[in-house]
Amino acid sequence: KNVNKILRDSTLVDSLIRTKAPLQVALVSIDPRNGHILAWIGGRDFEESKFNRVVQARRQPGSAFKPFVYTVAIDNGYPPTHEVLNMPVVTELPSGERWSPQNYDPTEIGGPTTFREGLRRSLNLVTVRVLQEVIRKPSLVVDYAGKMGIKSPLQPVDALALGASDVTPLEITSAFGVFANSGVHVEPVAILRIEDKNGNLIEKNIPRSHEALRKETAYIMRDMLGTVINSGTGGRARWKYNFTRPAGGKTGTTNDHSDAWFIGFTPQIVSGVWVGFDDYTISLGRGHDGARTALPIWAPYMKSVHDTLNLPVLDFQMPAGVVRVEICDDTKKLANDVCPNIVEEVFFRQYAPTSNCDKHVGLTRQSRKRKDKRIRF
Repeated sequence: KNVNKILRDSTLVDSLIRTKAPLQVALVSIDPRNGHILAWIGGRDFEESKFNRVVQARRQPGSAFKPFVYTVAIDNGYPPTHEVLNMPVVTELPSGERWSPQNYDPTEIGGPTTFREGLRRSLNLVTVRVLQEVIRKPSLVVDYAGKMGIKSPLQPVDALALGASDVTPLEITSAFGVFANSGVHVEPVAILRIEDKNGNLIEKNIPRSHEALRKETAYIMRDMLGTVINSGTGGRARWKYNFTRPAGGKTGTTNDHSDAWFIGFTPQIVSGVWVGFDDYTISLGRGHDGARTALPIWAPYMKSVHDTLNLPVLDFQMPAGVVRVEICDDTKKLANDVCPNIVEEVFFRQYAPTSNCDKHVGLTRQSRKRKDKRIRF
């Protein structure tokens, strides 16, 4: 039903008419706690095409890859409040060419921007600067992504920050499961056991697991990805599709709109959706990004699955090594009672701010414009 709704869009229909190619979709769902593959759709029609896009299609993930960049920075001690400039940069493509990326909205540039805000708004310039100025070694992102489940070869160049290397839907969905599973990656498994006709066990699959991230890093990233769904590029999941469970996720769109992604998770299920054409040179059309093309499949599907299976509403457990504190949104220091903009933020316990805001000490309660407002992520 949701695919048909997408197909009613005139710009996408025009693209389909011009190309005479079928729009394709891939979806996979995994239980991040044990690696069990719960659902698998390799294409829109098996009789029409037996090409299994969940594992055989390697496509650029675009912005859906950005969480891996922020993960490296967070794991190396940088807080979600760390700022870089949302200003133009020059980056290197896998071909060695120089490229000046833009934000999805080229006019959306400005000054210092926090990690959380950069991920929430999916700002390309901020993410590239995180890689260039904070991480400095693209090979570190390759290493982290590999530990989290990305097995496809990744090019260690700056453009990796924007998802310039191909991945399969299965591996990037499995990697997102690390955020949901307290930093532990469990290898996806489709077949648990094989028995003969008499019930004798022939083979048994025991999913392999390992710690890919510290649980503190996984929780902070989960919290940041929650902001994406609560008030960022994935916000349609909340306000349009009424998916209210604790969740995190990320939109993904390639530069020429040839791929649209949404990958997201609850504590019980991680699901990834890809939409595009088998011929990557064909564009979905202007405006057909992950939020408008893949998320409209992901959100109703996830809502229906959780409700149909009567899964309990679970929240993500904050580890002891993480603290949630109120800070002044202007100074990023501990909030005073008179700070006009107070937000809650999560930190590694050892990296949490210890000094109070020194900007608003002279204010009185009467001078606050936004008295007692708390912004929760």
